[in-house]
Amino acid sequence: MIPKDVARLWEELRHREPEEKLEWIRELARNPTPDSIEVLLDVLKQESWFLRDQAARALATLGESVVEPLIEYLNSGLWYTRTAAASALGRMGLPVSAAPLVSLLKDPNRTVRDAARDALVLVCGNELGRFEVAVAIHGLPERARRFALDGLATRNPEIAERIADLMHDPALPGQADRRHLARAVNEDGLRWEDVIGDEGAERESG
Repeated sequence: MIPKDVARLWEELRHREPEEKLEWIRELARNPTPDSIEVLLDVLKQESWFLRDQAARALATLGESVVEPLIEYLNSGLWYTRTAAASALGRMGLPVSAAPLVSLLKDPNRTVRDAARDALVLVCGNELGRFEVAVAIHGLPERARRFALDGLATRNPEIAERIADLMHDPALPGQADRRHLARAVNEDGLRWEDVIGDEGAERESG
């Protein structure tokens, strides 16, 4: 697809039949450009459930390049945009979205909360995802923790039980601190060994 400006892409999408719109959205995702990604994100603000759902599915195929804007959309003033963004993040299943999705569990809109729960179950599809969800829920006030776990249990009792088991591990806070520090070090271009030094190396081998 030849890159086009956002306004033109929007017009092409707006005036197509439903099946043509679906194919156009898929085409935007197959050949992503900054403009086409912006259009897909803008679709999440539209009233059409069909278009939002298809755009969320398309965005989920684009990987980490759209994670940050999707997380920002979790703070949208439109409940259906928050819902669609949560759905896209859930389909991606990336651990980095765990904490923002847990924060969405307190949303005043029930549909949004349900979307966040569904998304968190998908994020828990791998060990690191479960760890990040456990850390995020563990950081909530006690009453909010129970609410979050109960909500997950309505979607997937087994996942909720595994998260609860992780949260009861007394080593969880320390593991979380080390994991987050390691991530920050990596983002700064430093070596983990340069930060923890010989003492950290001895602890790892012990």
